[in-house]
Amino acid sequence: MKTFFKIEKQILYIALIIFFGSFLRGYNINFNDFWSDEMVSFYLSNPHIGFIDSINIIFKINLTVTFEIILKYFHLIFGYDIYVSRYLNLFLSTLSILYFYKLTKNNSSEKVAILAILLLSLNIFHIRYAVELRSYTLSFLMVIIFLNLIFKHGQVRQKINLIRSLKIIVVSILMLFSHAFTMLVPLSLNTFLFLKYIYQKKFTKGEFLIFTTNIITTAIFLFVYIQNITHTPSWISQIKFSFYTNYFFSNFFGSRLIGGIYLLVLIYLLCTLIKKIFKEMNIDFFFTILIFLTYTITIIYGYLVEPILIPRYIIFILIPVLFLICNLVFNIKSKILRFTILLILVLPTFINHFTENTFKQFYTKIYPSKPEIKKTFLYMKKMSLLNYSFVINDDNQLLLINNDPYKNYLEKYSLKISQNFKFINYKDEQNLPEDFWLIYITDVTDKPFIKPQKLNKYNVNGMKSFNKIEIYKLKKNES
Repeated sequence: MKTFFKIEKQILYIALIIFFGSFLRGYNINFNDFWSDEMVSFYLSNPHIGFIDSINIIFKINLTVTFEIILKYFHLIFGYDIYVSRYLNLFLSTLSILYFYKLTKNNSSEKVAILAILLLSLNIFHIRYAVELRSYTLSFLMVIIFLNLIFKHGQVRQKINLIRSLKIIVVSILMLFSHAFTMLVPLSLNTFLFLKYIYQKKFTKGEFLIFTTNIITTAIFLFVYIQNITHTPSWISQIKFSFYTNYFFSNFFGSRLIGGIYLLVLIYLLCTLIKKIFKEMNIDFFFTILIFLTYTITIIYGYLVEPILIPRYIIFILIPVLFLICNLVFNIKSKILRFTILLILVLPTFINHFTENTFKQFYTKIYPSKPEIKKTFLYMKKMSLLNYSFVINDDNQLLLINNDPYKNYLEKYSLKISQNFKFINYKDEQNLPEDFWLIYITDVTDKPFIKPQKLNKYNVNGMKSFNKIEIYKLKKNES
């Protein structure tokens, strides 16, 4: 009877944590309008575009095929609506917490798993991308699912049947095509298996199968990627010296102070228990390799070729960081030290939310961080001028698809405000009205607005600025 009530209590804790994490992510989910990258995802996932056409367009833009196709069918089921899209990422984010619990429990213990999902539920970085229409939440989930298929009781599964082999192949391909940086996971896994073979002088059938599968799926992905990639982000800057003092932990955990706490705790635990980690050659060792190779490879590539490292590209690094901290802290023999570490992890993480919109939205006014599209259209409607167009910089990579993402999103949004809004192409000089609005979104540029040469016959007759968006009222010269 006591065991039954203990299990019931554990289930209650887990359910409450997952519900709390989901609530933090889902409350006010559409408070911010889309920014430029989200507009691209919204456009690529249009269910009215044919499947092959969608694939071709996705390959031209970002190769996050898995996410865009899943989002496409999500829209097909629930409707192609700007207020519907982000609920997919809310679902994926909540599912990530559940699968992280499964991964941690199957490879450690119940108490470690509960602590791990508590920290993930409160993680400000994971929350931030759970409400953004991009592939990062999906890539995070796919990595967890992939690792669940590989590890059991802290070790690589020894018995892998045909069904599990097919699952690993499918999940691996979906993971790689959710974001290219997830390639670091099978690479780290093969490094782990190789080092384990060197140390133990044996390769089980399961390990050999996983090793070869990783090589094949990664090779297929690389071939497709190299054949189809058309550009690399030119806006990523070289990492600064300050990066080496926190390794993006300030981004991952909400502030430089909280990030510093997590980083120092992780370093302390790894240094203290490094002999145990090397001796056991288990999932802790793999996660240590994953952290090391993720940073090392991307940093070296950045110096030798071009910068590629930004926090959201390696969002999956939260998985090994949180797992190692939660698992290793319970290996500390001193109860006082263990309790102290747990306290300085959980309490500041929770308190930090009172400085973030996640908690502030419940008791005070919060401010948008993305272009205020709704407020813009409401203002345009108030001014009784419903003709509009938009302009972007010539160096914007969205030009690769002829500005369709902006046009698509703005038209969808304007119709929600008024059926009388009319989108016009300012380049179509013969059909331009006497006056109209020209929208300039500034979220991906720091360049000032310049009136296009094709509009020399028009004067700027007014301007209004909202958050990361400017609108200019153009009126045709009377002459």
